[in-house]
Amino acid sequence: MATIYKELIRQVMLKLVPRVDGITRLTVEQAINDAQKIIAEIKDFDELRTLDITHAFTVINKKLYHIETDLLLVRPKDIYSIRYMDAGNSRKLTFTPLVHLDELIPYTEIFSTGRPSFYVIRGRYIELFRIPNEAKPLYIQHSQWPTILVNDTDATDYLNIDHVIVGLATEMSIASLEGSSGDWAARAKALLGTAVNEEETRPDQTYVAQPFNPTRVGPLGDYWLSPWIKH
Repeated sequence: MATIYKELIRQVMLKLVPRVDGITRLTVEQAINDAQKIIAEIKDFDELRTLDITHAFTVINKKLYHIETDLLLVRPKDIYSIRYMDAGNSRKLTFTPLVHLDELIPYTEIFSTGRPSFYVIRGRYIELFRIPNEAKPLYIQHSQWPTILVNDTDATDYLNIDHVIVGLATEMSIASLEGSSGDWAARAKALLGTAVNEEETRPDQTYVAQPFNPTRVGPLGDYWLSPWIKH
């Protein structure tokens, strides 16, 4: 069970005795939230990875989608994958660097609309290609920023790293009260230590490195329908 905000505050305050005034309390409250965000910048823990299957939908003839106002993702951080869901025609969209798309197809509207196969990330927007011709759900795997803790009963999103949150928040609180600063990203990495190793240990997942293959593979299937092939 995740630890509530009140308990995190209590643990940090214990380390700051005899500083128990109101300014210290406010400093600790802010430091805990800041510490959580810094940890998220270092590592996407499983607790903050989610598959959104309810919010995102394509719109007919619309190619650009803001990840919050259009796709309605909750506290989105990094996009891992996007699937276009259309029963038997469902597909995982292929990420394409924006420079690649802009160079090969600067005006995507010259192609007919249809089921998208590629997506490009443009800041806070997702561009789909081809431009959708139907309203269909998008299943989006993404990481999130941690929930901002406000009320005493709010629970942290993280599991089993209370010691990291408390340790980092304590150091940040002391620095703030003394008017100094620090490299908090580096401290977060140091404090995480074995917690990151534990997170990355997957006994049932074995990844096999693929050798580099310089051999050019020719186009397969109906290559004349692919907008990427120019020869």
